[in-house]
Amino acid sequence: MRNWLMVIPIVFVLACPMWADAGVKQENFKLSGFGGYIITPAEFDGSIFDGTLAPGTFIIDIDDVSWPVDNPGTPQNERWDYIFENYFVYDDSQAGAEKWTAQLPPLPAQVPVVTWSFYHNGDKVGGIFQSLMITVSDKNSNGIVDPDEMNIQAVGGNLVSHIEQSTGEYDGYCGGGSLNGSIEGYDLSQPYVMTISGGSLVLRDFSCQVATENKTWGAVKATYSD
Repeated sequence: MRNWLMVIPIVFVLACPMWADAGVKQENFKLSGFGGYIITPAEFDGSIFDGTLAPGTFIIDIDDVSWPVDNPGTPQNERWDYIFENYFVYDDSQAGAEKWTAQLPPLPAQVPVVTWSFYHNGDKVGGIFQSLMITVSDKNSNGIVDPDEMNIQAVGGNLVSHIEQSTGEYDGYCGGGSLNGSIEGYDLSQPYVMTISGGSLVLRDFSCQVATENKTWGAVKATYSD
């Protein structure tokens, strides 16, 4: 029994150096900006005004090349109609809390690609959204999207950070995180205000699968180069 007890400290000491050089960065942020997914191009950009990444700037870009552009000369909004029909799903499972939710991309699909980039002190951390979620509440529970219900929409998302999209302090790091907030506006043809009230990232400089992520980002670059 004494010999067994003596083995444990030896194994522990040998295991420690394996993680001695491992690095983990925990970042948090709040965002404020303008943009939209109904306008063309579909993107949001603005400032990082709070958290460990402040002060800084951000860009969120949705690959909308296959989406129609609204014709202002017609009474309908072709772009919104297309997005609503193809991405929004109605959820009436809870009485009094009915809502429409869109996932971009709609899992398990990988398109449309949604990319994000945060800039702080000349450094960059970036990647893709595993899913950007936009929710419109059906306030009167009538199953019809009313104009006032579009004024305030909830937004959330799951972020995936790629090492080849990060530079400076974040060079060699990968990881992920999440964000939540809202987008507010009164005219579908004009930019909305985006406010991310809370977001966080956990980044690491180990176990980053470069080959897989390079393939993913290569598909993104191919999309934008067409």
